[in-house]
Amino acid sequence: MPTIQEITALRKAGRLDEALQAAESEFAQNANNYTAGALFWCLNVLYKKPEQDVQTIVERMQRLYEDYCPGDVYMTRALESARNPHYQEVNRAVEESKAGVNALRNYQSVERLFSNGQLAPSLFQKFGWLIYYALRHTDTSHVQLRKEMLCHYLQLNLAKPSLLHSSILREAIRTERDTPLQFRFRDFIRLWGLENLTDDDWQQYKTEEGNTLLSTVEKLIGVYAKELKTDNVAATEEFAALVDRALEKYPNSQNMPYFKATVLISLERRDEAVGYYRDLILCFPSKFYLWQQTAELVDDPNMKTGLLCKAVTSGGDEQFLGGVRLALAQQLIEAGEMESGRYELDRYHDLYQSRGWGVKTKYWELFNHVRNVTAAADNREIYSIYSRYADEFVYGTLPVLPAVKISERTINDRNRPGRKFTVWTLRTKYGHLTVKKPQKFKLTAKERAGVLFNIKLYARKVVWMQAVDTLPQSDWVKELAGSLHLRTDRNGRKYAIIGGAYVGEKLLEGRSEGETVKIVAVKQDDGRFSAVSLKKIN
Repeated sequence: MPTIQEITALRKAGRLDEALQAAESEFAQNANNYTAGALFWCLNVLYKKPEQDVQTIVERMQRLYEDYCPGDVYMTRALESARNPHYQEVNRAVEESKAGVNALRNYQSVERLFSNGQLAPSLFQKFGWLIYYALRHTDTSHVQLRKEMLCHYLQLNLAKPSLLHSSILREAIRTERDTPLQFRFRDFIRLWGLENLTDDDWQQYKTEEGNTLLSTVEKLIGVYAKELKTDNVAATEEFAALVDRALEKYPNSQNMPYFKATVLISLERRDEAVGYYRDLILCFPSKFYLWQQTAELVDDPNMKTGLLCKAVTSGGDEQFLGGVRLALAQQLIEAGEMESGRYELDRYHDLYQSRGWGVKTKYWELFNHVRNVTAAADNREIYSIYSRYADEFVYGTLPVLPAVKISERTINDRNRPGRKFTVWTLRTKYGHLTVKKPQKFKLTAKERAGVLFNIKLYARKVVWMQAVDTLPQSDWVKELAGSLHLRTDRNGRKYAIIGGAYVGEKLLEGRSEGETVKIVAVKQDDGRFSAVSLKKIN
């Protein structure tokens, strides 16, 4: 009798009748996975011949598979193809499109089968992947075609969440991002289902250069929020909850607070949006974009200008301040501050020119108003005047607390290796506080000890401070004057007593017996006063 190898050779040589007869005989005498396999593959050729009872043959192939070769990958594919005459065609289309070959043409071919009801549901998953590959290889300018593809995908109603479902979401985001106002992204999301987001959709990634790439969720929120603002519609509860979760997930995101405010505004909670930004500024006063984004929410021109002034002077990197300066220039020009407006426009233009960037059309529109105006030498006075409106808005309700500078030191900047920054220690009635980078409050880093400040705190953090000349009436800090009578303690260190307050050796360096001096002294934990500054009175 022929062996399994001989039966296979007969079948491949086109001698199907001989191969099938031998396979039937072998299987009848010794039914096992080998003889069942030989018979299966002969039947796989037979059902494709004309005038065959395809259903009966395929049912027998199914029994052979289930009884003797369950799980065989090649038999599984053969049965899929046998049950669906388009299996091979669709499978080839998917493989080609995955490789970037004829992706659109392959999609259109299978789409015709789908639209005509000729595509078996068992092939919907493959059609879904074919749609994804076609989207990947179709430029976003073909927005109508891409919308059609996304619509067909949603009609498939495949299992989700899944890798395919998330991949389709990314293509929908790309469509909305590149062709705004031509694709209703929020309608797509309603059908796609925010509950189908996966852990991978929340994942951020790092490039080899160390840059952070936005997650799919961040991109989704960005295009959705923009559509809310453009179309002036209200956010859904599901989207609002998603933004709240993203705020916790990405605390360092510069844009997420803006998207949160956009949601609040869409829900007609504008005052809450402004208050939300106020709280953010209290926590992060040095983040320029918070001042900038708050300015977009207010209508009062003085307040808007003040907020933009704070954005410019908050210490942000100049390369990111172009948009702020352009907005500030518009406010100043509208207020009749032409020289100051020209100054901001010049700074904007210089920045963009140095970077090789093209200036926006808005720049030229504003420039035409001040073309013949000489720019101000600087805008420090303007910043000071208008910043008061912003300071009152953000800090106005916080109580003032007197504080005295005790000391300062420099420490390494963890965010900028090789650089250092200044840290002050302040003393208040309630204890000590530290202030990092006092320059952010427009203060001189090397300000002497003993200088008095009014400060405001938020969450035990200094958010506002201003130097003042007069000491408060208080039981914890005193300003005293008297003549120096130098003494020496048991360890040989010099000291003096002025008005009952102790003056240490460090403050006495370069001082002489009998000099008249003024000191600022603060109460220590043991109740005694100790000088933190000393100056000679002429």
